[in-house]
Amino acid sequence: MLVIGFNWPNFHDNAVAAILDGKLVYASEEERYTRHKHAPYELPSNSLEHCFRFLKRNYGINPGDADAYAINFDPKAYGIKSRAWHSFSQASLVKDYALRNDMANFAYSATMRMLTKSITSKLDFVWSARLFVKAVLQHMGRGIKEEDIKVIPVRHHLAHAASAYYFSGHNSSLALVIDGQGEVDSTTAWSVKNGEFENVFQQSWDSLSLGYLYEYISKYLGFTRLEGPGKVMGLAPYGTKDKKMQCRIESIMTKSGSSYGIDRRMAKTSQDSMYDCIAEHIIDSKVPIPYNSVKNGLNKTACNYAHTLQSFFEMVVLDFSSEMKGNTGKKDVVLAGGSALNAKSNMELYYSNLFNSIFIFPAPTDSGGPIGAAAYVYSRMSGQMKSKHIENAYMGDSYSEDEIKLQVMKSKLKAEYIENRVNEVATLIADGAILGFYNGRSELGPRALGNRSIVADPRKRENWATVNAIKGREWWRPLAPSLLENSMDKYFINPIKHEFMVMMFHTTETARENAPAISHVDSTARPQSVSLKENKLWYNLIKSFYEETGESIVINTSFNNAGEPLVETPEQAIRSFSVSGLDALYLQGWLIKK
Repeated sequence: MLVIGFNWPNFHDNAVAAILDGKLVYASEEERYTRHKHAPYELPSNSLEHCFRFLKRNYGINPGDADAYAINFDPKAYGIKSRAWHSFSQASLVKDYALRNDMANFAYSATMRMLTKSITSKLDFVWSARLFVKAVLQHMGRGIKEEDIKVIPVRHHLAHAASAYYFSGHNSSLALVIDGQGEVDSTTAWSVKNGEFENVFQQSWDSLSLGYLYEYISKYLGFTRLEGPGKVMGLAPYGTKDKKMQCRIESIMTKSGSSYGIDRRMAKTSQDSMYDCIAEHIIDSKVPIPYNSVKNGLNKTACNYAHTLQSFFEMVVLDFSSEMKGNTGKKDVVLAGGSALNAKSNMELYYSNLFNSIFIFPAPTDSGGPIGAAAYVYSRMSGQMKSKHIENAYMGDSYSEDEIKLQVMKSKLKAEYIENRVNEVATLIADGAILGFYNGRSELGPRALGNRSIVADPRKRENWATVNAIKGREWWRPLAPSLLENSMDKYFINPIKHEFMVMMFHTTETARENAPAISHVDSTARPQSVSLKENKLWYNLIKSFYEETGESIVINTSFNNAGEPLVETPEQAIRSFSVSGLDALYLQGWLIKK
């Protein structure tokens, strides 16, 4: 049985995933193909085509032969106005897709005309989801009848909860979902056992959206809404708590038990005006206070505001988690939703010892929604979807040796084929080189996990600034490490195995002295533990570096230039290498130098 999930409607971080016979076999994000970070309002058409080709190439499944398609929003959970808007906008996007791909007959078909005319009465964007699948298949030269395309909607937060639960390995757990907004919800909690989800808490975005609160305050600190929260989290350790800002936050908050809400006097009719108003009140300014408004340094006020916001966020998450644990009696917790990317908050929850274990899905943003939706639908259709800890996050596309060689030859760069002799790469790193490392299938989620990475020596503190400069990142942002799994205790305080780089740990004195480039100013880092089973080549690279230096840890940041998503194809890897300050590139067996 095959269920394919995709984002619908399309907001950001649009992706496609395939669950085949109860196993996640493919997942990829649209941004990797369009090269637009987060793929805002882009149909996941490229990722769906790549998914179809992957299934055909690896399993002999013809495009269009899915038993069902799952989408991660439910039209019935929206209000009338929102349903009408999304129904109309999605139909328009499908029509635009058809016109851009020279399918005028499809764009102006009787079905499309009928759909557009009936939008105001049907208010059901599932119709346009079926047409989208049909349009992509037609673009691939495959015909299919609309009635043969079965699309099943899943409530947005339920899809997030399912992504965390089904890939955690827990039979029974508490699932917490915090993001900007689903259909209406912004925060939910689920008691899950044997694949049955009981919604035990829900909060609407106009009551309090922690995701929106973080996004809009990030905007007032000079960042964009989608990129800002991660940067503000990294900025927070440079500041201290601002008591006046804390008072302003408290002045607009209400509290019932451990649940926080916004004073209704602050509420406005739309999300944008409401949270702009709230952010303006909390920052106490009608204009942004940029973090970089001080020459050659950071704005202390902006740093203090970032610290205060992060501290408030952590407090609310901890209080909420404690209350939900008490209400459900669950001893294990799983997290998803965009706010689960807040690795510092995840760390505080872990060190609180509230739960026996904590699992964060490696793609907790909307790119993970299609995975959860597909898993949930598969479970309901077959009854055979069991919770199993995800083995690795290498779920995207890979490229053949011939494709790699072709791009290397076209580049006319100095290249040598070294196969899997990554000890030569480790020697370069130990000698000071900063290089791109590209191999195998691309990673699921926003974190580079060794297949699309930039690698450097963590012993040299100056590499912190150098790597950030090469990537065009802000100089003060921390860099993450990858290390051998059996070395976690050497570099981190009370750590656990953590493969996906979505949780921080406190660094040890050894880490701060021997690998200073990976320890942030608050003595934390967001690591990836690496085992031989999960990624043999990446493991062998770090092991070789250890044999050279005595340190079983490397700097690992995403292989991309500023403002770009991770590189996807060999061609993109070579282009990124060529225009950046990288010294070398390991490209699936080829060692390329400038």
